[in-house]
Amino acid sequence: MKTLFNRQVMIASLVAGCLFGIFFKVVENLTGSRVYTLLLNVDYIPILKNYRFPEVIEFSFHLVISWFITAILYTLRNKYKWNNGTLIRNSIVLQMIIGCMLFPTTTFSTRTPNFTDFYAFSWWLAGHILYGVLVGVLLKKR
Repeated sequence: MKTLFNRQVMIASLVAGCLFGIFFKVVENLTGSRVYTLLLNVDYIPILKNYRFPEVIEFSFHLVISWFITAILYTLRNKYKWNNGTLIRNSIVLQMIIGCMLFPTTTFSTRTPNFTDFYAFSWWLAGHILYGVLVGVLLKKR
């Protein structure tokens, strides 16, 4: 529990999560590829799929997930004594895995890109790589 409220974890998750969201919002506005919509999508969660939330609430859900992911990476960094390079690499790999696992949730919504939309998947993966770099850099040991 102490890790969740660690200052570095909180700042890293907020900064990386916000920049991640802004990146997808810009991509969606410039290209029409609905990756920001997918980022905020909760249509695959049984109870939540019955509700439509304001964007700020959906973005808050995203930031909570960012917070937990960042706390997990922080814990792993300390437990396995990762150097900064290993931390950044593992952060990128984790985000790529998460991105690949989440993209199929597009099949549960009519608002998100089609599962076969390679263009959207490419942006989606690029955003997750960016997020992995950001979290890794922000969690570096000083």
